[in-house]
Amino acid sequence: MRRFYFLFIFLSASAFKHEQTKQQNILIRLFASYTISSINFSCVSGEYSIYGDSVKLFDADKNSFITVSLANDSLLLQKPNYEKKFSSVQFVPKTTSSSFIIKSLHPDYKVRTYDDELQISAHHPMVPGQAKSLCIINRIDVEKYVAGVVQWEVGTKNPQEFNKVKTIVIRTYALGNWRRHEDEGFQLCDEVHCQVFKGKTFSQNIYDAAFQTAEYILVDDSARIITAAFHSNCGGQTMNSEDVWSKQVSSLRSINDTFCLKKTNAVWQKKITKEVWLDYIKTKYGFLVNDSNAVKRVLNFNQPNRLVYLVNDDFFIPLKFVREDMKLKSTFFTIKEEGENVVFTGKGFGHGVGLCQEGAMRMAEKGYSYTKILNFYYMNIHLIRFSQIDFFKSE
Repeated sequence: MRRFYFLFIFLSASAFKHEQTKQQNILIRLFASYTISSINFSCVSGEYSIYGDSVKLFDADKNSFITVSLANDSLLLQKPNYEKKFSSVQFVPKTTSSSFIIKSLHPDYKVRTYDDELQISAHHPMVPGQAKSLCIINRIDVEKYVAGVVQWEVGTKNPQEFNKVKTIVIRTYALGNWRRHEDEGFQLCDEVHCQVFKGKTFSQNIYDAAFQTAEYILVDDSARIITAAFHSNCGGQTMNSEDVWSKQVSSLRSINDTFCLKKTNAVWQKKITKEVWLDYIKTKYGFLVNDSNAVKRVLNFNQPNRLVYLVNDDFFIPLKFVREDMKLKSTFFTIKEEGENVVFTGKGFGHGVGLCQEGAMRMAEKGYSYTKILNFYYMNIHLIRFSQIDFFKSE
């Protein structure tokens, strides 16, 4: 049995309690891929102080309804019997439990609920011809952000140990990519490009998991934040990082995983015509489709263990490109000739590197702790609090 490499740094017996956790904030751009010209703001809980260009204007409670709209290069702030233009507007919570809803008016999108602070300015795109938009930023406690991402990434009906696994992975990923949008005035966006975040969680279990594991992140032997890669289902075997992204990472090693084999995304199948398949490898890779022996090998391809290439003598065709181009669920597949078609029979869903989410869910269902689950999927890692590495020392 593999040795566990976890290093725990406990600050006190009450360290896992939400009330004892020092708030650390992160800036998330909301509606990052949308062009929004007008929103409604309303308070859900607590109260807010409203600022225009850093000057306090008034307070808002649950009975307040405020609109912010683009007005040329400015923002137009409106409420009953009030209308004024500013360069920026801030909605600052008066309590740590304050939350609000945003309703995009132009275009019309569903209401979203968020915790903590809201900042709005006018976004001026660098690309000519693109429309101006509201730049909407949520300044939010890291743990509340993590809880929200868990809900939107994996849902609310999972074992609690799995929720703890995901909070640590999501927190590690977020802090590992902390500077991704730094030059744009925020840390992360709310899209898949960073992590999907569409608002606060309404699950007490997820909220508890985030604060029970508060601040914990995964680092390697040199105390560097690891690449906390994850995917849906590995199909029974994960992949080495360099087989997918070219760079070898000590924490992302291939392992055999039987836990995911009976889960939803464990197996799949896709059928395409031989003509389409052969034309693809000929056109993109110069494959010799007139060589009957070579053709047989690409029409009947076996992969009992994960490979990197569809190999045929001088033709090393990367399976990751085949997956992308053929829109397959994974690179872990076999190919079998059936009449005028070829059938791809595959295992798993996703790139296969790091944490297998469905495998981790099954481990949690079987009673494994979140520490054992993390150590199963990531190699040579340590679990520490980010405050121990002065992560927020610049604030």
